[in-house]
Parts: sequence; C-alpha cells; structure tokens
Amino acid sequence: MGKPKFWTYENKLTVIFFFLIGFVFFDRLAINYLFPMISVDLGLNYTQLGLLGAALALTWSVAGPLGGFISDKLNNKRAMLAILVFAFSIISLLHGLAQSFAMLFVLRLLMGIVEGPLIPQTQSILAMESSERRRGFNLGFTMNTSNALFGSILAPVAIVALATNFDWHMAFYLTIIPGIILSLVILKAVKNPDLAKYHTMHATKSTEKIKVKDILKLRNIWLSIIVFSLVMTVLMAFQIFGPTYLVQAKGLSDTTMSFVMAAFGVGYALFGFLIPMLSERTGRKSASLVSGLLLILVPLTVVFVDSVPLMMVLLFIGAAGSGVIGMSMSVIPVESVPLQYSGLAVGLTIGIGEFFGGFLNPMVNGALADMYGIHTPLLVATGAGVLALLFSLFIKETAPAKVDSKEVPSTPEQEITSSI
Repeated sequence: MGKPKFWTYENKLTVIFFFLIGFVFFDRLAINYLFPMISVDLGLNYTQLGLLGAALALTWSVAGPLGGFISDKLNNKRAMLAILVFAFSIISLLHGLAQSFAMLFVLRLLMGIVEGPLIPQTQSILAMESSERRRGFNLGFTMNTSNALFGSILAPVAIVALATNFDWHMAFYLTIIPGIILSLVILKAVKNPDLAKYHTMHATKSTEKIKVKDILKLRNIWLSIIVFSLVMTVLMAFQIFGPTYLVQAKGLSDTTMSFVMAAFGVGYALFGFLIPMLSERTGRKSASLVSGLLLILVPLTVVFVDSVPLMMVLLFIGAAGSGVIGMSMSVIPVESVPLQYSGLAVGLTIGIGEFFGGFLNPMVNGALADMYGIHTPLLVATGAGVLALLFSLFIKETAPAKVDSKEVPSTPEQEITSSI
C-alpha cells in the first residue's frame, strides 16, 4: 500500500477556508486599527467607534443564524460562498470612499449582512467533510488561527503600514484583490457536500425535522451562546477599544500599537489550533476552562501594564483564551447536535453571541468610554471574562475520545432528549 496523500480534499478544504475566514476577519477588524487616523480625519468620538463595531455585529447576528439555516438547506453551497466573498470585498473597498460617519455606519451594516452567513456555512461544510479525529483541529485551525493570523497579526501591521505610507482610504481599496482571488478559488476547488456519502460516514442520519426552539433547548447550545456572548465582550473590547486606548491613553505610536496588538495575534494563531487539537484528548471542557482563565489576562494587561515588552508577552499568553472562543463558537455546538444541523447550531451561537457581545457591548461601552474614560470598556471586559469562566464549568463534554460512543443518540430527537 502506498503512503496516504497529504493533499486530500479534507486538507485542501481546510486550507481554502483558512484563507477565507482569515480574510473575513481581516476586513472586519481593519477599521479598528485605522480608527486613530479615521477619527482625526472625520472628527469621530468613542461612542461612534463603538457604534461602528455594533453596526456590523447587529446585521451579522441576524445574517449568521439565517445563513446557517440556508446553508443546511441549500444544495449549491459553493456558489453562495463565492458570491458572499466577492460582495463583502466590494463593500470593504467602498469603506475607502467614506467621507462621513453615516456612510461608514451604513457600510458596516452591509458588511455584516454578507459576512454573517460565511462562518456557519464554512464550519458546517468542514464539519461534514472532516474525519472525526481531525474535526476539532480543522475547526480550530480555520476559525481561530486564521482569525488571529489575518485579523490580529497581518491586519494591524499591514493596514497601519499601508495607511502610514499612503492613507487609510488606500488601505481599504486594496482589499478587493484577495477577495476576487478567493472567489475564483472557491468556484474552482470547493465541492458541494455529498449528503449521501455524509450519511454513510456519520451515523446521525435522520429524516425527522428539528425546530430552532429544539436546538436552543440543548444545554450545551444555550451555555455556548452565553459563554460566546461573554468572550465576545472581552474580545471586542480589546480589538475595538484597545488600539485607541494604547495610542491616546498610553501614548504609544501607531506603529508600536500595531506590534503590541500583533503580539496577541501571534499567540492567537498558535493557541487557536493547538488548544482545539489538544482538546481531542483532554476534552473540550477542560480546554475551555484553562483558556478561559487566561483570556482574563488580556484586558487587565492593556490597562495595568506599562512596559511594552511585558505587555506583549502577557498578551501572547492571554491569547490562549482563543481556545474558549473557538470551543464555544463552533466546536462544542457542532458536536452537540446531529451534524446535518451543525450550520444552524453554529449560526444560532454566533448570531445571538454577536448580538449581545458584538452589538450591545461596543455600543454601550463606547458611551461609557466617553463618560468615564477609554479604560472603562476594558474593565467591563474583565468582568465578562470571569463570568464566561464560571458558565464554562457547566458545559457537558463532547470530545469523541471522552464520550462513550454507545451513549451517542442516533436520531435528533434522542439527542435532544438526552441533552436537556
């Protein structure tokens, strides 16, 4: 027998979705790193910064569950992916033409609409095409590591460098290039999942229907929604208000700020796949608890540490919190329902979590920052991190290696009954 090929479809799909999700977060987070420049140019305040983050999260919170539902029903998933990628690339380019807060706000709303369905759709397809022993790694690598590499490392360094050498308008214009390339790659290389083959591989086939309310009754689903909402509060406070806090409150230059933020990104990239991979053996719950504890370091470091080298080291360690983010966002929801409903489960978790952690949180925190100081959102984030850790204690283990296969129900109704 010959050696197994590395470039299998599973690996190819993982790589494509790695770049796709990475580009989504690159575009989503770029405005945060450019805000110190944009605010001077357009005369914006902290409340408006929070509203820009909230606008995208609001439409994302609606489009996420809807996109997950459509993804589970749609036969031609490939075409939907390609169209959405091209659409959000156009919208990202249009950010460069913005001359007012109102225009930026509308563009953020539109971006959330087209980006929202991408995460549940890609995670659902990948869950179907992944072998059981690779599912945690594949989902963590595409969701966390790509997010970190593109959104938290490349975005602050590349976007700030482009804006410094040209201007912030040009930084947005150039985002159209990877969007076009990714759309073409998806059309050429991604296949629509073969449901017949999928049902043969996974013993979760069911012809009976599950309603949204049935999914929400599952203990792990509503716990994942709560935990994800709270860790989103931590992450959004850091990513939205952190760059401006470091520049305006701590007096760092734009370039130094970008490297401090990138230190978190490096840790996010490493731990983003390492923790889900280790959780295959240690269990999802224990991995979530350890990483949730370390996530609390992130906002505390930004507020209370003044040494730039020490700040970078602590943010790198705190980035291990990416584990609980990825677990609550996709891995645990996917493993808590029959896989043919994974798109809906992930969509509901992300959608509701985005509404509270991504929409309400930055909007309220922006107002609090104007009233009490730019440090306030980071202190709120610390409290949210502690609560996320406490709720993680009640999650039921889902890692295949830790769950007796004989206890895994074979139909959605049995799954729901045993999980409530």
